[in-house]
Amino acid sequence: MNDMKTIRIMAAIVFLILAVIAAALPAAAGDGKDFTIGKKGEVHFNVPVKVGDTLLQPGMYQVQHVVEGSDHIIIFNKMEMPAAYRHGNTPVAKEPAARIKCKIEPVDKKVNNTKITLRTNAAGEKEVAEVQVPGEAFRHVL
Repeated sequence: MNDMKTIRIMAAIVFLILAVIAAALPAAAGDGKDFTIGKKGEVHFNVPVKVGDTLLQPGMYQVQHVVEGSDHIIIFNKMEMPAAYRHGNTPVAKEPAARIKCKIEPVDKKVNNTKITLRTNAAGEKEVAEVQVPGEAFRHVL
């Protein structure tokens, strides 16, 4: 009888430990690690991210801002990541992976590095909310 009680207590302890670990894993995975910013407008998405109507799969993209007439456009170009690639020496796709019109809002000062803000949409997907491009004194709101 004592052995059964000990087994139940040990099973409960193991279950609690596993529950704590399982609860901590999703928080750690989404804790600012959805993407990393590289040099020269490169961003590496670690999770699928929506840009407008386009779902970008995990991978490396080059972010650009262009002005076409009175429209401001943010472009995400897929970057190839062949074996033994090096940042700054990766080929960029000729066709954009995503293009989206945006609004611009002034900011206090120019940024030195690309900045991207993500949000979670109603469908539970990560999506780009805004982009800041180095050397520009405004943010691009999508």
